[in-house]
Amino acid sequence: MSAERTARPRILITGAAGMLGSDLLEILGARFEARGLDLRPSSAGPGAVVLCDLTEPGSVRKAFEDFRPGIVFHAAAMTHVDGCERDPETARRVNVEATGNVVEAANRTGAAVVFFSTDYVFDGRKGAPYTEKDRPCPLSCYGRTKREAEELIESRAGHYVIFRVSWLFGRNGPSFPRTILERAGSVPSFEVVNDQVGRPTYTRDVARALRDLFVRVSWQAAADRQIFHLGNSGEVSWADYAEMILESYPGAKPSVVKIATPLGHRPAVRPLHSVLALEKAERELGIRLRPWREAVNDFIKHELIVGQP
Repeated sequence: MSAERTARPRILITGAAGMLGSDLLEILGARFEARGLDLRPSSAGPGAVVLCDLTEPGSVRKAFEDFRPGIVFHAAAMTHVDGCERDPETARRVNVEATGNVVEAANRTGAAVVFFSTDYVFDGRKGAPYTEKDRPCPLSCYGRTKREAEELIESRAGHYVIFRVSWLFGRNGPSFPRTILERAGSVPSFEVVNDQVGRPTYTRDVARALRDLFVRVSWQAAADRQIFHLGNSGEVSWADYAEMILESYPGAKPSVVKIATPLGHRPAVRPLHSVLALEKAERELGIRLRPWREAVNDFIKHELIVGQP
C-alpha cells in the first residue's frame, strides 16, 4: 500500500541540528509534518526544533506525547570517534541510554524507529564489503556503543529499520571535504592515511532517498525490523579522497603525502576496510545513491566557497 493512499505519518527527528539530522528535517519536512529534537538551537524556522535532552527519559516522553509521531528518525549520537574513546561514559549515555529512551517513548506512542548506525561496528579485516549478515566486531568505543544501540533496538523496538552509513559529509558541521579545502591555502602538504578505505556518503543524498522511500511505501512496509546499508557508490582511501577534493582548489595545490595508519597515533582504532555492501537496499528498497565523486563535487560546488577559510 502506498503512502499516498494512507495518512502521512508525523515524523520526529532527533539530532536535528546536526549534519544528518538537519538535512532530514529540511528534506523530509517538505513532504511530511516534521519536527526536530536537539540539545542545541537550530537555524530551522521557529518551532521546527524543540530543545530536548535525550538522556532524560521524562523529557523524551513529553516530546513524543506532545507531537505523537508515526516515525522517529533517530540521528542523534556522539560521533566524535576519539572523543568517545576518551569519555566512554558519556558515549554510552548518549549513544545507548538515549537510544533506550527514544525506543521506550516510541513504543508508548506507537511510533516506528528509524536508526542510523555506522560502518564502525565492523573491524575492517574482512577484505571485502560488509553485508548486513556479517557479524559486527567493533574496535572502538564509538563502534561498540553504536552496536549496543543496534542490539537494544532489535530487542526492544516494536517497529524499526536500521540504516548503517559511513564517512558522512554535509553542509552543517565539520566534514573531510570542508577541512581539506579550508586548510589548503595554509599548508604545503597533507599527510593522509592511504590504508583506510570506505564509502564517502552525502547526507543530503541519504535524506532524499529516505524521503522518496517513505513517500513511495507505507512506514509499516519499510520499518519491518531489518538492517540496511546505505552509501554513495564506489570506494576510496582517505588519501585518494583528499587528492580528489583538491582538484577543486583554485590556487597552488598542496601535495598529499600518502602514509600508513600510525600505530597508537589516535585514541581510537579505525577499521582499515569498512566498505559497506549496498545490494540489499537496492534490491529490497529500490535505493541506489549516485557515485561518491559526483556527490562530493556537488557538495563542493553548491555548499563550499572554495579556497575561503
